[in-house]
Amino acid sequence: MNTPTFEYRFTVKEKPEHYIRHVNNLRYLEWFIETAIAHADLLGWGMSVCKEMGLAWVAKSHEIEYLSPAYQDDLLLIRTWIEKVTPTRITRCYECKRGEQLLAKARTVWVIVDYESGKARALPQEVKERFIQAIV
Repeated sequence: MNTPTFEYRFTVKEKPEHYIRHVNNLRYLEWFIETAIAHADLLGWGMSVCKEMGLAWVAKSHEIEYLSPAYQDDLLLIRTWIEKVTPTRITRCYECKRGEQLLAKARTVWVIVDYESGKARALPQEVKERFIQAIV
């Protein structure tokens, strides 16, 4: 299944205690991670499949550039795609838009670790192949 770009649309619904004029920057990171998880599930290598194999996805690094704030009741689009696959890492990019306006862009480096020990592992060949097929 080749799904190079994955999209997630939603309306911002913040809890009143977490909302001060605009959405907290931490929410963008949560949205990016939720979108990555949904895309990995679609590719067949989501969290539950990895856990069954004794593996887990872990973020090694996040880079986020905030360009404009999001507000309560905004209709947003998060788009994600795979930029690069190496023997040990997958680099995923994201963008968050309100209509045509780019609100934030990001990049995360994901690694696979042994579920029990937490030690980094090389990506299984099946994982690499599936994610390579999804490179934009």
